[in-house]
Amino acid sequence: MSSLKFRNYGPIELHKTVTTNGPATRLEYQFNGTDFINLKNKVDLSKIYQHLTLVRTLYAYTSGSAFSEALGSITDTFFLIHSTTKLESAFYKKVKKNDVWLKVKTSIKLLGLGKSTLLFQMAVSDSSDDELLASTLVKLAKVDSVARRSSSFPDSFAKKFAEFFKTGTSQLPMFRPLKAPHNSFSHQFVIRPSDTDSNGHTSNYVYTELCLDCAHLAATKRDYFKRFTGDFDQPKMVERYFAKECGEGDTVKVVVWEDGDSTTVLHFQVDKDNVLLFHANFDFYSGNHTLSKL
Repeated sequence: MSSLKFRNYGPIELHKTVTTNGPATRLEYQFNGTDFINLKNKVDLSKIYQHLTLVRTLYAYTSGSAFSEALGSITDTFFLIHSTTKLESAFYKKVKKNDVWLKVKTSIKLLGLGKSTLLFQMAVSDSSDDELLASTLVKLAKVDSVARRSSSFPDSFAKKFAEFFKTGTSQLPMFRPLKAPHNSFSHQFVIRPSDTDSNGHTSNYVYTELCLDCAHLAATKRDYFKRFTGDFDQPKMVERYFAKECGEGDTVKVVVWEDGDSTTVLHFQVDKDNVLLFHANFDFYSGNHTLSKL
């Protein structure tokens, strides 16, 4: 076990383990719960994704972490291509404005290794009782930073971790975007400079914000939703698929529509010049049809 400091967090303790199912690492720390609450005293989903990205980055650059060992010999860029995030009801009960500091444990575990992709799982639990708060499956693609296309892992990397993934490797489903119906609601947005990352690409969490903005407009300006009974303030599961990139100044169209079967599910697509950039499926907890934006 080792301890380290990280800005805006309490002391962080690092625990490293290796199991028959793959390398795993756990961090234990405190975060400021008020950072996850917006002006309407609601949990801000985009900040949850920023936090998960921060946790992933922390693991990647923490010496002794199984995740950092996996990435240590890789100098190319990794792009997020798919994630499935589940938010437990306990998350909404425990992350509140009055709970300034919440001590949590986060774990990260390597689950699968492809020719140029890496699959892992992250989980966030309450340190006091081990109750699960949130979990996410993430698939990253290794991309040559110069050629801007996928590149294979070196043999040394594959040999080091292949023993963990010979059998029972978890896989995310294949990306099959749904076709938006003719009566879907759409709105255009312009990507701002603050929406981009150090590579000049639109940050991953911004796509989530655009989708929720579009849903908010559909509900408040057009009274679009007829069957939806979910609570906008409490997403239960979010599937995100990243297909293409966009950057500052680009105009994108965001489309939202209701699911044909479930009254708590909404589907989203983001495209630029009729080219698909992003697709997401949101499943919300049932509740009052609140219109406050996350």
